[in-house]
Amino acid sequence: MPEKKDIQVILSEMVRRMNDHGRRLRAMEEKTSLLESRVSSLQDMILKNNEKAKKNVKEVEDEFEKINTTLMKIDNDITKISKNMERFARKSDLKEVENIISLYNPLKTSFITKEELKRILTKGE
Repeated sequence: MPEKKDIQVILSEMVRRMNDHGRRLRAMEEKTSLLESRVSSLQDMILKNNEKAKKNVKEVEDEFEKINTTLMKIDNDITKISKNMERFARKSDLKEVENIISLYNPLKTSFITKEELKRILTKGE
């Protein structure tokens, strides 16, 4: 049978190892708790950033929608202006009107008066 001293040594070694394992276990639990805390804060930060990103995407989509609406209005206005331009007078039309007006302009053209016409007609008879 083993001696009392050997049993005492074995028991003290077992107690020492149990205490050592207990310390390691507590250290691991603390590290695990710290990691869980960090993971939780990271999750919170990711959720906040995700919400901000969704908000920013929504704002950008709204801006694109406004720009699209504005572009459609501009396109419609350009179409209306283009149709109205077809009714405008062309340069050649204005030049023709200018020539007609210059023909009838009494300051540039010599017209005959009634008296002059009568005199010419009476002399010719």
